[in-house]
Amino acid sequence: MRQRSRAFIIAEAASPSNRIVFINADIAMGDTGVRRSIISQLSTLFPGVYSATNVAFVGTHQHSGVGGYLENLLPQITSLGYVKQTADAIVAGTVLAVKRAHANLAPGKLSIGNTTILDANINRSPTAYLANPAAERARYQYNQDKDMTVIRFDDANGNARGLLSFFAVHGTSLYEEWQLFFMNASCPTNSTRLVTDTYPNSIGGTIYDAGKHHFHRWVHTILGAFCESPGKDYDGLPCDADHSTCGGTVEDCHGRGPGFRISDFESNRIIGEKQFEGARTVMNGARNPINGTVRSVHVYVDMATHSFALSNGTTVSTCPAAMELSKGFAHIPYEWAPSTVDVQMLRVGNFGVFQLALHSVFYSNALSNLQ
Repeated sequence: MRQRSRAFIIAEAASPSNRIVFINADIAMGDTGVRRSIISQLSTLFPGVYSATNVAFVGTHQHSGVGGYLENLLPQITSLGYVKQTADAIVAGTVLAVKRAHANLAPGKLSIGNTTILDANINRSPTAYLANPAAERARYQYNQDKDMTVIRFDDANGNARGLLSFFAVHGTSLYEEWQLFFMNASCPTNSTRLVTDTYPNSIGGTIYDAGKHHFHRWVHTILGAFCESPGKDYDGLPCDADHSTCGGTVEDCHGRGPGFRISDFESNRIIGEKQFEGARTVMNGARNPINGTVRSVHVYVDMATHSFALSNGTTVSTCPAAMELSKGFAHIPYEWAPSTVDVQMLRVGNFGVFQLALHSVFYSNALSNLQ
């Protein structure tokens, strides 16, 4: 299935200049460089309409898409450098999506609803989660978010024209041996297909990141991680819970999705179908209207230079961006990971979206507290 960008434009009926564009792309993550190129072209096509303030560009964070378009060094290493063809294709497709949405802007109504989806994600760091204060963990029923939020777009006659669904799952169904590009479990092929089949007039996009990649710890391998070590005593046993190892190494430790006995694609299908069923439940059920003003704000924040006081009076400070789960950081020949990030907030009436426009990780309780 082709990878796409899906653009949703929301504007105030009385003051159409008050508008936002929410773009969701079937890529690993949004990127500041790609975003600048998109906004530059949109500013030329629509002077004074679209800007860095009101254009949000996010990715499904799927793991089977194109690489080479991110402007920091660390993700470029995995794709053997920057690939201009990839970046240009993302920009061109995204701008086209916005142009089409702009041309089809029409009066309509928004509504929002929620549902709980079980057996579709797990916390992949459950022992680390237990290090959170017991009082804080007690606020939540599960050790990860099980709720799906759906925004329904209706035309003036009440017909469904589109939807946005937000659900916490990390799209890693297909492992590195799959060398074709796919839409993975975070924006699953099956879910998107079922949505568009069910609502043929819609522009259905299934989006998992309401605040960028804050769901990074929550994955589709709902059966847990097991050792695939033929001939070893620990073959078929759960991986070491604290270190994700089998016999002291990580190579044989693999997560298992619900369809692992059949294929990785089956796990992809099952998780996608669960998301579709959740979205359909909300689309056909009770929802609350979204009314009010449309606003947006965007700033660049250097996350490495903040000092603040803790409740016990101790003054602490942030550090430069670390490389994923490590505590190291590097700056040569240029930044390996971004310390200065895009921070953006979008508001549509009583509904708001906070997002980091770059790849970022909010862990379970941090995200729950933010929500």
